[in-house]
Amino acid sequence: MGRKSAQFSEAAQAEILAEQKKKQPPHIYRRLLALKLKAVDGMLSKEVGTITGLHETSVNRIVSRYQKEGIEAIVGVRHHHEHRYMSRQEEENFLRQFQVRSEAGQIIETREIHLAYEKAVGHQVTRNMIYYLLRRHKWRKVVPRSRHEKKASPEAIEAYKKNHSICENPEKEPAKASGDVPGRGWVRAD
Repeated sequence: MGRKSAQFSEAAQAEILAEQKKKQPPHIYRRLLALKLKAVDGMLSKEVGTITGLHETSVNRIVSRYQKEGIEAIVGVRHHHEHRYMSRQEEENFLRQFQVRSEAGQIIETREIHLAYEKAVGHQVTRNMIYYLLRRHKWRKVVPRSRHEKKASPEAIEAYKKNHSICENPEKEPAKASGDVPGRGWVRAD
């Protein structure tokens, strides 16, 4: 019993060829190439899979999806990766209240932002969601400064070291020369 092959009209073949000539991202180009090899060249799914780097089942799915939904199913955006609870503008407005507080010198913790965000959207969200939100809007963790603002300059520190290097403390004993040190064995370096 023979295999059933996909049938494509002249208009469908022309549509596939026209779409393939456009500049496409690599994953969409691969789908269009698979569709073109099946529709225009009449190749088997296994051969198409070998050429495009897809499995023959994937090739059959691409053809089936094209026949059911048209070229938009192959070329169009299938996944919207922005699953947010607020739009960008709403997020900016939400963060503005914390920005005003931070500019006034107050310390803001992510716990506060997290609780306020959950209250604003009306349900629980993960703490990572808050970190993604802050990164999206180019907020960063403010680290305490590495140097005190009233610290002396490096020149002043060096001048102090030069002037105070000789300690004339009469109560302090001079260092002993290495000699007989209690607790050492009979071998010693003299």
